[in-house]
Amino acid sequence: MKNIVSFLLILLAFNISSNAQNVDLSSVDEFLNITTLLKNGEDVNMEQWNQLDSSAAYSLFLNSKDNTIPNIVKAVMLDIFGCSDSKGQTQNGSLLETSVRANYEDIKKNYSEIRKFRDNYDFESLISNAKFRLQTFLGCDQLDASVKWRPVYFFFLSQDGKELDNAIVIDLNLIYKMTEEERINFLAHEFFHVYRAHFEHHEFNYANDINFAIDMIANEGIADQIDKYMGYDQYFSNFGKSKELASEFKQLYNNAPKDIEYLQTTIAQYAANQIDKDTCIGRLIGIYKYNGHALGFYISNQIIKAGLRDEMIKEFHNPYEFFRLYSLTLPKDEKASLNDDFLLFLKAETEQYY
Repeated sequence: MKNIVSFLLILLAFNISSNAQNVDLSSVDEFLNITTLLKNGEDVNMEQWNQLDSSAAYSLFLNSKDNTIPNIVKAVMLDIFGCSDSKGQTQNGSLLETSVRANYEDIKKNYSEIRKFRDNYDFESLISNAKFRLQTFLGCDQLDASVKWRPVYFFFLSQDGKELDNAIVIDLNLIYKMTEEERINFLAHEFFHVYRAHFEHHEFNYANDINFAIDMIANEGIADQIDKYMGYDQYFSNFGKSKELASEFKQLYNNAPKDIEYLQTTIAQYAANQIDKDTCIGRLIGIYKYNGHALGFYISNQIIKAGLRDEMIKEFHNPYEFFRLYSLTLPKDEKASLNDDFLLFLKAETEQYY
């Protein structure tokens, strides 16, 4: 009996250790350590800045193509939290810097409450609840046990989240400002991408930029039904995003029927060798904005309105099925309907994989 108890205690300790690897807050803690010093008028030495850069979330961007992020983070931290004699050097006024600055100003206003949130919030429960939300969204008894879930790294950058190759990174201030339901849905959206990646075929997706764009439209279009099902108007209102960004997303959504027609015409011309690959990609870039969120969300909404949600979820990893189901929602004389040339091209591209 004693041996069994000891074994169970060891197993419990192992599970706790394993679960603890699901969440990493080291970047949050290093950020708070440095900003506390800055707010108190104290100097930050190079070792402390290096600890911030080497923390889990921020280090991902040190190794990314955008190596301006660490410089922007440091400069804006100095500007927002530092005393007058420790200001950082202003960057180039990029969209990223603008969003980081707005976020850090907001963090400064709620600084003590955010610290309490970091210390008291149950992040592990958020992970579990988000996975359960994904499970119910997919309508399955349980999620595939062979899926390799990525850890969730929290930090402070802009109010957003992103799925990277090795982790999901999320701004803590974004999570702090959400309701619990919004937090769960937001993370479940990111987990959908991880889960789908287990079933999708990378040979198809990464064969060229054309395939990648088509697949991502389906990927984001379905994922948006997890957290944006209420529509872009209410979604952007709830999260207090910039009016400019909200307006752009709504405009892209309203333009979706025309953009879908342009998409299929361009692909059909490419399939018929009327335009080359570079020309095709150049045209798609004009409508493929924000990873195709608005296009995909419009398509998934039409599929659901037509009563084909279950079919869409069943084939959630197959981009051909996503567009085929959309074609069933429209009469053949509808301008935004998908023509046979586009569907035949996509079927031929995907059938060896799906």
